[in-house]
This record gives sequence, structure tokens and C-alpha cells, in this order.
Amino acid sequence: MKKKLVFLSFILSLLAFCLTYGEGVGAARDQEIQSEVIEPSPLPIWRDNISSSENVISSNQTFEMKNPTFEEVRDFILKDPTSRKIFVLNKYECRHFATDVNNNAEAVGIRCAFVLLCYRNGQHAVVAFDTTDRGLIYIEPQTDVSIEPEVGGKYQGEEIIEILISW
Repeated sequence: MKKKLVFLSFILSLLAFCLTYGEGVGAARDQEIQSEVIEPSPLPIWRDNISSSENVISSNQTFEMKNPTFEEVRDFILKDPTSRKIFVLNKYECRHFATDVNNNAEAVGIRCAFVLLCYRNGQHAVVAFDTTDRGLIYIEPQTDVSIEPEVGGKYQGEEIIEILISW
């Protein structure tokens, strides 16, 4: 009984404090939040088919990407270390492989897409490059193999219902 009375007293004291000082505390908190607002930096801008000499990061953080040739994709994929990583269920899966290849390509100025192959139950992540000489090339980032997915076709034993491409 004594514990219940102490607990009830504490709750009533807390409620009284909130009612008395709540508005001032909230206003101070809002003012503090407003003072922490930081202007975002400009978003990266993509420009298609620029020469490699123009492929630089400027002082305003603008990234200039280019669509590669098939040979540039091949050379990049052969050098990229992502496929040597180990698949770990629920820790490092297809989406991680695709994200790493995408980030590595963009770090060297090559435009790369993150692609989801959607199945009835689940999906699988790969990457794509819009090459200047052979068009859209899909790559399985876990094996570095060129693939040709299509809606209605099968990949890894599953029917592809939809292909989502994010540049």
C-alpha cells in the first residue's frame, strides 16, 4: 500500500510539473530545434555522355556521371572487388552486392542503376549500365555475369513479374 501511495505521489508531482512548466519547456525545445536546422547541400547532378576529362567533382559537390561503353563496364566489373565478398543470409545479401557495385561505379564516374527483379514472392537485386555502344546491360553483382532478364522470363528459377530500375 505504501509503494502505491509513493508511486501515486510521484505521478501527481510529475503531472503538476508538466502542467506548470510544459508550455515553456515546449517553446524552448521548439526554439532549440529551429536553431539546429541546416541547409542541405545541392544534390548531385547527372549529365549524360560527357568526356572523362569533364568527369570531376566540383567544389559545389556536383557529380558528373557518364554512360560507359561496353568495354568500360567490362573493365570496371573485372576490377571491382564486390563479387569476392561472401553472401551472408540476412546480413550481406543481393541488395548489398548491388548497392556496393552501384556505389563503386558512381565513385569512378560511371552511371549505374540499382535494379530489382520482382517475383510473385520476393525479389532479387542486380545492377545495370546504359552503355553507349550496346544499350542496357544487366550484371549479376554476386558473380559479375551479364544477364538478360525480361518480364515473363525466368531468373534463378523464378518468373519475373516486374523489373524496377533506379538510376
